[in-house]
Amino acid sequence: MKDLERLAEMAQNHYFAVIARDLGGPGAKALRQFLPRLKEVHNAIDYESISESLTVFFQTAPESRAYPVDPYLIDEASELSLHNAGTITIEALPDGSYKVWKEILPLDSIADGSIVYRYEPSSGERIWVDGVEGEIPESMAYTRIFGLSRFRDLAHCLHHYAVKLARSSECRVLASAWREEGRVMWVSKPEEIMRFSLYQHLKSSLRDGNPDITQETPVDDRNPVDITVKWADSNRIVVIEIKWLGKSGSLNPSKMTKEWSEQRARDGLVQLADYLDRTRDRAGTYDRRGFLVVFDARRAMVKAETLEVTREHGMHFQDAHIEFQPELLARHDIADPVRCFCEPNFSAGSSPSRR
Repeated sequence: MKDLERLAEMAQNHYFAVIARDLGGPGAKALRQFLPRLKEVHNAIDYESISESLTVFFQTAPESRAYPVDPYLIDEASELSLHNAGTITIEALPDGSYKVWKEILPLDSIADGSIVYRYEPSSGERIWVDGVEGEIPESMAYTRIFGLSRFRDLAHCLHHYAVKLARSSECRVLASAWREEGRVMWVSKPEEIMRFSLYQHLKSSLRDGNPDITQETPVDDRNPVDITVKWADSNRIVVIEIKWLGKSGSLNPSKMTKEWSEQRARDGLVQLADYLDRTRDRAGTYDRRGFLVVFDARRAMVKAETLEVTREHGMHFQDAHIEFQPELLARHDIADPVRCFCEPNFSAGSSPSRR
């Protein structure tokens, strides 16, 4: 009985029903005009590019209004990403153009006689019709129903790689980046191996949207991005920067060639921000997202001749999470860094497998 009551309530409060009840025929016509425009907005701006709020509204009976702040006027949806910094309000106009504000307009200033859509990461998607909120039906398959997030799919793919593959070096490519079987120290210059390992994972795991994944794509004549991902028929672009922590070296003779602390990861985030700014300069209408992937193999009490570590020393940095620059993490185009703590092999014994 409760399920039937809930279904009846959903049908009564569904935004289609609210439009039909409160706005009648003109409202239904406005909705048919509005939904394709909302799709255009989501094609131009990814959910993950919104850090605070995305608002899109359409007047059912267009009329001149006074707004608290003057808008930008743009002709095409492809230009919307130029104005998005994590918060954006958009009015879809009947002639196909848009008014844009780089802030949240009060709901009461736009709600009367309008269909208003708002997405906030904390509360999801909501719709108001002439100031009355209509229910958006829940979907078992999708938590967001008006657009697709390519960036979210890629974030999930990176998380899977960090937990299932990089942590224990289950990837055979990444396994070759260790100097010894005990996974104490990286080989000299392991960056290329790490990049190829992650590239192979993305090629085999990231499928939706026909992604194009490339290695060492130049952002200018001196700076290559480790991995770039684009999607067919989409304005999305992802740049991935890879950094490693810990020590690298060689055997016979046993020596250490490089050691990187957590400052290396912070420098990587600065580098990533610079890549994103350069990408904006040359491809401003792309919706961009940057990911920093950190291969963390820091160990305690390691010398050049160390071939195996105790659990205490090997896991010493497991929970030593890196403090990144808050001003960079606050950028709407930078994702939370992905830290892969690469564990030692405690069952390897003392005999090295790589010379």
